[in-house]
Amino acid sequence: MEILSVIEHERIPIRASRREGEHVLTEAHAEALSRLEARLPKRTFAWGHHVITFAQHCGVVSLGDLCIEILPKIHGREESPGACRAALIYLLKRARRLRTTPVGEGAMGRQTEVLLDVFLIYFCDLLQAQLIQGMLRGYVEKEENLHVLRGRIKLDMQFKHNLAHGERLYCCYDEMSIDTPHNQMIKSVLCRMRTFASGATARKRIARLLMQFADIKDIPADLAFYDSLAFDRTTCRFKEIFGLCRMFLQGLHPDVVAGDLPCLALVFDMNRLFEAYVSDIMRQNAGKRGLRLREQGPKKYMATRSDTGNDMFLMKPDMVFLDESTPVALADAKWKILNENGRNLGITQGDLYQVSAYAARYGIDKLALVYPRQAKLTSPVEFRLQGDVRVTIRIIPIDVIPSGDTDVFFP
Repeated sequence: MEILSVIEHERIPIRASRREGEHVLTEAHAEALSRLEARLPKRTFAWGHHVITFAQHCGVVSLGDLCIEILPKIHGREESPGACRAALIYLLKRARRLRTTPVGEGAMGRQTEVLLDVFLIYFCDLLQAQLIQGMLRGYVEKEENLHVLRGRIKLDMQFKHNLAHGERLYCCYDEMSIDTPHNQMIKSVLCRMRTFASGATARKRIARLLMQFADIKDIPADLAFYDSLAFDRTTCRFKEIFGLCRMFLQGLHPDVVAGDLPCLALVFDMNRLFEAYVSDIMRQNAGKRGLRLREQGPKKYMATRSDTGNDMFLMKPDMVFLDESTPVALADAKWKILNENGRNLGITQGDLYQVSAYAARYGIDKLALVYPRQAKLTSPVEFRLQGDVRVTIRIIPIDVIPSGDTDVFFP
């Protein structure tokens, strides 16, 4: 499978055909993306005249013989897919979309592996670590014609099979086994994802694990099967593995086919990812200053309709800093590439109006808009609102490169 790495907001031409290594999509790939579009989050990509632009969502989209790797646009690293890939993985870890464990560190730190293989290697490493402690086991119901009673007699089958064989008993009993629905689902996910692995490392890891699941029944697991599973204390150590299984199954679209393979899409909303990343950083800052950070609240309404008394226009800021229960500062995170040549840095009036409305409603005079660090926005800038109010809006750029300085102080 060929890998096409594209940077967020990059325009990719659509042609009738393509040569290997060419930075274009074929009309067949575009057709598959068109069929897949309704299943993906809105604004995952935008169409132009014989071009497509990937924006706002990053991740991987596999289209048969071609896997498109959509990487975030990182200031100063646009020409280095490995650095952009590492930045996305770093965001996912800091935003707790992928949990860091000692066994997973090696896989998640790879810049040379393509993004989908990074996820697969990470999944394999976590699964192998749990299998060392033992495979999941459970009681499985079995039916068998025996010469001695085991469990209970299943009368309907006894009459059907043993009327002429009084020496036999048709029994139904529970037996401890590794061939449980949970293991069947994990094996099914491994088998499905093996077809999408592009590198030798990922393929070898999956093949090794499948050998350990050789005695597990082959089933075509899907989301409905996953949702039918019961999870309890016996499965809790596999919790993250099951979460990744669900992510992989959710990304599979077997009815949208490109060539001989179903399409696969694992994409992440960069707005939400960046918001969670900034919240993680700001929470540490809040704790150092004796404050508490609350995400998406406290919620308040902006207005009340006078004739009905109904509250209107719910407000829920990304981050509010609380001194006990009193809001003292507020921040919103925006994953945007600004127009750096503008006198206002390209910050939209809508963003400014939004935080200004927060200031009035919450009675706060310390506000922040947080953006990813950019070429002409490398250090904080302050705006002071005009008029009678004394409100300061701090524009804060945050680095998303793993080695960057993310110790941002606000308020």
